[in-house]
Amino acid sequence: MDKAAPVIVARTWTDSEASVIKSLLESYSIPCHYTSELPHRIYPASADGLGEIRIFVPAAFAQEARQILEEHRRREAPLRLVDDDEPEGEKA
Repeated sequence: MDKAAPVIVARTWTDSEASVIKSLLESYSIPCHYTSELPHRIYPASADGLGEIRIFVPAAFAQEARQILEEHRRREAPLRLVDDDEPEGEKA
């Protein structure tokens, strides 16, 4: 795997949460960006995962970024991240 290629480290449903995650990772000097299939300002609702926002970091930072996010979730209360392990009907 290319160490510079971006990988998804988190998924969420709102721009505000994606922005918080981006700021948190950047505070640790981890380059980050996020994207979605739909422009949330035009289509604020999501359907069948189309509104899901994906947060990317370079592959070389992926493990560290995931650890930071997990630790933050434990300490600071829930970021409502979309977990890949959750059954489709239970995603928040």
